[in-house]
Amino acid sequence: MCAELEVALRQAGIADDIELLYLNAALEDDYAYNSMPNRQIKLTTFDCFLDHVTTRYQLDYLFIACNSLSVLYGDTRFARDARVTVQGIVETGQQQILGALKESPASAVMVFATPTTIEEGVYGRLLRGAGLPQERLVEQACPGLADAISNDHSGGQARALLDRFIPRAFERLGVIPQDVLAFLGCTHYGYQADLFRSCLLQHVPAVRVLNPNPGAAAAILEHIRSPAGHGAVNIRVISRYSIPERPMASLCHYLGDISPATLDALRHFETVPDLYGPLELKDVETA
Repeated sequence: MCAELEVALRQAGIADDIELLYLNAALEDDYAYNSMPNRQIKLTTFDCFLDHVTTRYQLDYLFIACNSLSVLYGDTRFARDARVTVQGIVETGQQQILGALKESPASAVMVFATPTTIEEGVYGRLLRGAGLPQERLVEQACPGLADAISNDHSGGQARALLDRFIPRAFERLGVIPQDVLAFLGCTHYGYQADLFRSCLLQHVPAVRVLNPNPGAAAAILEHIRSPAGHGAVNIRVISRYSIPERPMASLCHYLGDISPATLDALRHFETVPDLYGPLELKDVETA
């Protein structure tokens, strides 16, 4: 998403200099929000992150690029009196799903996402409220898929998981539809959108994959609203821990050559151990 925003900013040109911070909100490489034991711990931890990064980096605007955190945000303490403008990818994703369903009202809808996003049920409630019958809706949790995509750009690990998750989704749907709108409810999934499509086409004649990432980048660009000009764009990638070699190699492969500044920032990421302030893992585990 940061890479797509870089491309859009370069094409549009902006009058003012701008700094884009990609803040990795995971606590550890092997311990992020979907690994946490309950919802309250997730909220407490995310609140700590929001408090610290908005103060430390004097943010003017915050976009939550993670579906899991975006669905949790409304119930954080921070959200009640946020000091900055905050938007989330769920908002743009919801608009995309409704637009696609309006164009194809007879389609079945499959939402693929992390366990946290599925448990929160934001997409299902939206679609049922829009009149989509339950028999044409499946919300499929895909535990471990984001890590598989991050660690293996070949798609081998992701395919092994999709070969389990997709048949389960169709079993829950019951009658096999003629066409499916497949919504990718995790930012990582967009990297393997073509893999989703090919796996789904083994079960149905027609598939339209909905990837909310480009729309999210467009929403950020709309917020910036800078007149055209020759302002500089500085990008920084900041993480609490050192990004391991395998996800680094995969992410560099996915980004390719279209976004040189984002790729350079990723390769030269900044490690900030106190990105959450004084929070320690033992504090999270006992929250």
